[in-house]
Amino acid sequence: MAKDRGQCPGKKPLKVRVDFRKNREKTARDKARWTRQHRDDSIEHQDAEKTESVRAKGTVSRKRTIVLRDESTGDQILCSGVVVRMRGLIAEVDDGGQRWACTVRGILRTRRIKERHPVTVGDRVRFSPVEIAGEQSRQISEEQALPAGIVERVEARKTALLRQYDRRLQVVAANVDIALIVVAVRQPTLRPHLIDRYLVAAHQGDMRPVICINKIDLDAESLSKPIAGRYREIGYVVLETSVVDRLGLNALRRLLRDQTSVLVGASGVGKSSLLNALDPKLSLRVGTMTDLQRGRHTTTTTSLLRWAFGGYVVDTPGMRQFDPATIKATELEAYFAEFVDLIPQCRFPDCSHTHEQDCAIKAAVAAGDISQQRYDSYCKMYAECKQKEQAEHVSD
Repeated sequence: MAKDRGQCPGKKPLKVRVDFRKNREKTARDKARWTRQHRDDSIEHQDAEKTESVRAKGTVSRKRTIVLRDESTGDQILCSGVVVRMRGLIAEVDDGGQRWACTVRGILRTRRIKERHPVTVGDRVRFSPVEIAGEQSRQISEEQALPAGIVERVEARKTALLRQYDRRLQVVAANVDIALIVVAVRQPTLRPHLIDRYLVAAHQGDMRPVICINKIDLDAESLSKPIAGRYREIGYVVLETSVVDRLGLNALRRLLRDQTSVLVGASGVGKSSLLNALDPKLSLRVGTMTDLQRGRHTTTTTSLLRWAFGGYVVDTPGMRQFDPATIKATELEAYFAEFVDLIPQCRFPDCSHTHEQDCAIKAAVAAGDISQQRYDSYCKMYAECKQKEQAEHVSD
């Protein structure tokens, strides 16, 4: 349980003097001076300790000040909460009683330098209030003044949805149970390969993936039926929904009740409309196809929302492309559910399932036991994984 503001007293850190590291004991300027004197043959042979210097001498001049934190009592002076929204570099944290607008401690950014942002929605964090001249500092968020804080620590994540973005790792959401992959029959076009990418990311992050095919009111030819059946045969839960015709909403509501889920999908698939249909109290802004054609996102920030029927959902901006986080090519096969039982039957233990002879996966594709579309998705992602590994090897 989060601590009350009165239970978060300030505490002065302990400052101590310690020795400089070895490479700090003599400045580069001094070394350069001795080198020049040697070249000019102008070194005066005298005791260095007797020469006059404007620099301080003795052990005190070889010290630096550091701040020590008492780890045994550190948790007692920090508040706890859950990140419910990311607004640029500001994390809005809910401590159970109020929201805080928190920046992130610089050392935490350094430790997680490979991530696009070290904190994400769903993270359980420890933070300290910020006071200026004894008064609680405040940050403005959507015309609302929130008390300011600093995120000091991020607790270990149980699950995480990751993607590769601009050569860095982005944690889309943390500590969620279900990854709800939303696609549309039309507007935009249904792309099974994008579903496969989300499935791989969900398995990689230890979440339960659920596929939601939305806008089935536009599917007069029932083109989505074979695709839905294909994923059901593998063992995935597939729900077909329509906000216009109010189809599939009750089943989806039952599935999400008392769970923490994250909605992911491309822009325009109807995520905001679906959320409003499931819980009208959310009252989220809904975009139009004109917005989509102009490249405008209806949802621009990632937020953690509470269902009126129980549980939470992370609403994310639309993603035109989704590149799962770095996966070794040799591990990709484990994220394709229909491959797992057949892998031991391959002739070669290190079979890549792309070109080898006597490959059980390729034989299953030829026999129709594994869909050609799923196999093509695997081959495309496998080639991408190999390309990334080669690029990393060259950069090293």
